[in-house]
Amino acid sequence: MDNKVLIEVRGLEKSFGPLRVLKGIDLTVKNGEVAALLGPSGSGKTTLLRCLNFLEKADAGTLRIGEAAVDMRNISRRQILSMRRKTAMVFQNYDLFLNKTVMENVTEGLLTARGVPKEEALARAEKVLEQVGLSDKLDARPYQLSGGQQQRAGIARALAVNPDVILFDEPTSALDPEKVKEILDLIRAVAKSGVTMIIVTHEMEFAWEAAGKIIFMDNGEIVEEGDPKQVFGSPRHERTKAFLSRFTGTKPPEYFI
Repeated sequence: MDNKVLIEVRGLEKSFGPLRVLKGIDLTVKNGEVAALLGPSGSGKTTLLRCLNFLEKADAGTLRIGEAAVDMRNISRRQILSMRRKTAMVFQNYDLFLNKTVMENVTEGLLTARGVPKEEALARAEKVLEQVGLSDKLDARPYQLSGGQQQRAGIARALAVNPDVILFDEPTSALDPEKVKEILDLIRAVAKSGVTMIIVTHEMEFAWEAAGKIIFMDNGEIVEEGDPKQVFGSPRHERTKAFLSRFTGTKPPEYFI
């Protein structure tokens, strides 16, 4: 990791009708960093990710990824497509094409959105599917896979496009409890390869262990951010303390030292 800021968000705003969901978000994530985005339901975490991936159009603010910067209020379709290619998203409900095989799900974006030649797309897909442990499921369709295997396919699809950053939206929330650990272990392994990640999660122990940066959101704002030791061990804000108390209250103080 070179410690260079890869993602910079300034003044990001998003409303749905009269409801202000994001209230001027400022955020930076360094190259190779894993940032865990925590907060109660309805705090704006998923909306923030969807704005970064342009699945939602922000009302105001600026976004820079690498050397490319855009004004979110006045962004063209060409700019959206260019910025979207710098990100990949892993969804909580997998979002796979049900009528396509695992291999076809992984190659679809490469072939149609990025114009990668077919042979190269197939080679990339085989490599990432081996990385996530699905080499024996290339021709399977989503209904033939467990939830954990479907999420592995979703992670493989994200890895295949070689994005600057992968955005994870509660990647374990739809899984059976026994499958949660295998997906978290896979994400840890991917993180160790140096991929930049922003992860919305309710898995506190995973955030503590895997993230280099913790961002706590509430009511459409970033309330607190810092390294895990600071945020979990010595949170500055009462709202952060209250949210984390169920987790921190089960750990001895020395756990956070």
